[in-house]
Amino acid sequence: MKNSNDHQPKDVPIVLTASHIEMSDFKLNPFIAFTGGFPSKIIPTDILRKYWYPITEDNDDGSAKFAPYGLRKIESVLMDEFGEENVVTCTQYNLHKFVGPNTKVVGISTMDPLGIGFVSRTYTSILGFGGEPLAAAEFKELINHPVLKKYKPKIIVGGAGAWQIIRGNMQDKYDIDTVITGEGEHTAPIIFRKALNNEKLPKTVETEKPEPEKIPLIKKPALFGVVEITRGCGRGCKFCSPTMRTKYSFPLEKIKKEAELNAKAGSKMITLQTDDMFLYKHKEKFVPNREAVVKLLRTVDKIPDVNYIQPAHAALAPVVYDQKMIEEIAPILVNKGRWKLNGKKVASVEIGIETGSIRLMKKYMKGKMLPYKPEQWQEIVTNGIGILNDNGIYPLATLLMGLPDEKTEDSLATMELIDKLKNAKMFYVPLLFTSEEECLLNKAKQADLSNLSDLHWDFIATCWRRNIDIWSPKVKWKTMSGSLITYYLYYRWRYGKKVLYPMMKFSGFPESFCQTSPFLDRRR
Repeated sequence: MKNSNDHQPKDVPIVLTASHIEMSDFKLNPFIAFTGGFPSKIIPTDILRKYWYPITEDNDDGSAKFAPYGLRKIESVLMDEFGEENVVTCTQYNLHKFVGPNTKVVGISTMDPLGIGFVSRTYTSILGFGGEPLAAAEFKELINHPVLKKYKPKIIVGGAGAWQIIRGNMQDKYDIDTVITGEGEHTAPIIFRKALNNEKLPKTVETEKPEPEKIPLIKKPALFGVVEITRGCGRGCKFCSPTMRTKYSFPLEKIKKEAELNAKAGSKMITLQTDDMFLYKHKEKFVPNREAVVKLLRTVDKIPDVNYIQPAHAALAPVVYDQKMIEEIAPILVNKGRWKLNGKKVASVEIGIETGSIRLMKKYMKGKMLPYKPEQWQEIVTNGIGILNDNGIYPLATLLMGLPDEKTEDSLATMELIDKLKNAKMFYVPLLFTSEEECLLNKAKQADLSNLSDLHWDFIATCWRRNIDIWSPKVKWKTMSGSLITYYLYYRWRYGKKVLYPMMKFSGFPESFCQTSPFLDRRR
């Protein structure tokens, strides 16, 4: 039994952990991990933990067999600093085995502790019921764990979502001693040493950037078989945190060692963690280094017992710039792709389209299309996705609604781009603009459903209707009529008549019927 309490804790000085949902590999489907932003009370969490995001296995001593990659990096740094015997990483289920009266500090990694990230804000709002996002509910359960209340170790929280604790003024309510934001490899040991020495801890810490050459290898395997190939981006998108980090490509030998460690531990997937796979050892002006990218993929492909290779993110401009690069790496990615479409194996990668507006591209992300010009953005998107599709790569694409100063003409430009993509094979993820703390737009007003325009609602419906038509074409409007009626009653009450047209469109009614329905409050 994972919750057995029939023995005394091992009393490890430093214990590292993360919430249940962040200690899962979602059955090796990293894109399904986005559902951490969905409401938490629709399906009981006990069922979800068993069937949707099963928790990682334990080692014989109760430590976690796999853990989030960022937590593994901090674990490695702390082991080098304080000794491997003094640091352990475990799941929430096993905190009682390691946290005792002599435990000085518990470090918690989190991606979305309050559920106010891009995905959580968007889809918990759109669904409209079911409580707070799963990620937030699971973090709350972890931070209130009885063993933490009993022994009262110092609590240090870090990770990509740590800023939310500060933004939401939840640090005191959650009894968190220190919140660390930023890259932690250099700064974390300093703060943990203070905790071990019973020194006063700072409430918040903004980290000093680590020297890339001193970032250690992970010592124990990561969930999804994650291996970092680049850090930082440098394209300067003002809504995005990776652009604030120093741009760096890790040596191939280090990447290979971490990938081999993950594979030997039993991971069937190697995930290439990067803000843009094509930035790997790139040339000046963001020109891709074909030879380096191809060599990287071929090296990982040769590692024994790896069934899947999944790049995290990629930009579209390099795809257009060097089509031959895509033709060389696509067979590897497709052969070791995680998904199928119409019985055919395909590869995928997350890309950012964000908007079709040239004006907004110039204002907020003028480096996104380098080495091309902002005026070429729509052409880059359509050509880039076409090249990926031709080579069996069907991307997951994020698109932003409600960017600061977004006007009607900007929304129309995005709809124009979406229309140009009507024959593309991809998965659309429309998102509400969120002003994350570690980005240049951190003070900007966030978008929410109450101020979405008719065009935004139409945009959401178009994107999700496309997703259904591409990935689940057997789902027809007749099978969705009940949910349409239910949701129309709710959304009509909350947001007005403007929601009927997009909901009819989403549910698969013919466009001609949607346009002429007598129930609409305006004609399209």
